[in-house]
Amino acid sequence: MPVSNEKFLVGLVDPEVLSAIETDSMHPVFLDLQACSALEIRYDFFDPSCWNGLSARVRKVAPQAFQIGTIRLKRDGGTFQDSRAGERLPLWKSLLEAEQVPEWLDLERDCLYDYGELSSLAGNRDVRIIISQHNFTRVPTAMELRDFARDVSRLGAEGLKIAAMCGSEDDCERLYGFARDFGEDFELFAAFGMGAFGRVSRVWSLKEGANLTYGAIGNVAAPGQIQVPIMAQALENLSNLHSRFEMASFLSGK
Repeated sequence: MPVSNEKFLVGLVDPEVLSAIETDSMHPVFLDLQACSALEIRYDFFDPSCWNGLSARVRKVAPQAFQIGTIRLKRDGGTFQDSRAGERLPLWKSLLEAEQVPEWLDLERDCLYDYGELSSLAGNRDVRIIISQHNFTRVPTAMELRDFARDVSRLGAEGLKIAAMCGSEDDCERLYGFARDFGEDFELFAAFGMGAFGRVSRVWSLKEGANLTYGAIGNVAAPGQIQVPIMAQALENLSNLHSRFEMASFLSGK
């Protein structure tokens, strides 16, 4: 589980990734899984009939990584229908009754009406909650970001994630300021940009106060996302990269 001052690289597990490693233990995806300190199980990508066993299957192929489970809505980049958002609580309940469960669950900010019941269910299994926000059009203002952090703190959630589309370097700067101001308030904290302007922020945010970032295993799943092997190299060299320009040069050379 996370401890202070560590930086965590999360890889996304979808049916293709899981099938590849279960079919062939020597598949190249094995190296990506081993490079990740955490794995996000995207339940919305899998057939519901296998949901209860997914945590155990992922732990078998990547026991070193802690897990973040989510049923991502379409409006937040997932495949679960937005109109069915209210149906997820019974699904969470069923998942949390499985023999093995993720250490974390991810709940979108615009679904905080479910937080109280989900928190109670998760607490029975010692599962923590990360509140996430995905904005595919813009980076929120500094005031909006501050309000987000305060909402999450007031609820008592242990994790916060924001991924927002950057249209300029100034947009990234707001996310860096957010990480500096609030990163230490949460056990897990991610604040990075999407798109071409946000690419560097996926790693540089870890210099600014975040401790969580995401990389692609296999196909890129989000605008500006970087492959896990490159992200892992960047994290290994984090202490030697002293400016965003150096980070950008490092990433462009990979």
